[in-house]
Amino acid sequence: MQRVRRGSSIAEFVSYYVLVLLGKRQHTRRELVQAIKEKTADNRNYRPYGVLWVAADEMDGVLKQLVSAGLVDRGRQGKWKLTAAGRRRRTEYEQEYDDQPTAKERAADRLVELMGSLRADRRVLDVGTGEGFLAFKVAARGVRVLGIDNGCFEYSKDSIRQARKEAQQHGGDVEFREAAVSDLAELNGSFDYVVSSQAIHCMDNQEACLRAVRDLLAPGGQFLCMDFAIGIRGFFAHGFHGFLAISREEWEQYLPGCGFEGVQVHEVQDYLVVAARKPR
Repeated sequence: MQRVRRGSSIAEFVSYYVLVLLGKRQHTRRELVQAIKEKTADNRNYRPYGVLWVAADEMDGVLKQLVSAGLVDRGRQGKWKLTAAGRRRRTEYEQEYDDQPTAKERAADRLVELMGSLRADRRVLDVGTGEGFLAFKVAARGVRVLGIDNGCFEYSKDSIRQARKEAQQHGGDVEFREAAVSDLAELNGSFDYVVSSQAIHCMDNQEACLRAVRDLLAPGGQFLCMDFAIGIRGFFAHGFHGFLAISREEWEQYLPGCGFEGVQVHEVQDYLVVAARKPR
């Protein structure tokens, strides 16, 4: 994934967060970009290029819009300052979006719905299964599911063991393995569906992961993913960690580049649900 990021989803977040930063003190454009980078520095613990580095021209566009709306103005020495209208707008953002419940369950239901009618012989792979949240939902539709997770993070090192324990209660045709998507090359072309929940954002190389997913799918097979939405709503729900995820604009760019077609991106509050197909 590219390190410098742009697009309407990023700009939507920046239009709010600039008001936050300028509410503390005046900043130059460079200082604004740097402050956002520093806020996301902890993302390197999950992905080398997880730091949010907003493109300079994207920041210029946001500042221009904020000036036009009367929310910010030029201060001294090339620095930007917040206006009274900007303070009111920041408060309005926070009143509108703060303390809203997450839509994780709704997003999962939407993903399963997008799979359509399922025959019992369909094979499904759940990438980054964790403790099986999505795998169990899909298996409840009466299909076989293989859930994989490599447990590479402290919070996920026990996930497969927990998933197997949960499977004893859930039932269904579910198998869990400790593995990365790159470990399954011998199964290329075997799956009718590959699904994923909040996992692609932790991959060191997201595009390589998506290409591996494409290879695992049978011709005409479907990839469906739910992950954090990038923008104001996603930020209030997930904080800066949410910027590890792929934005709507990036999904629409990367999936065709990785060999998928028919890309659809659905917004479900603080989540995106993405669907695409491998060509026949």
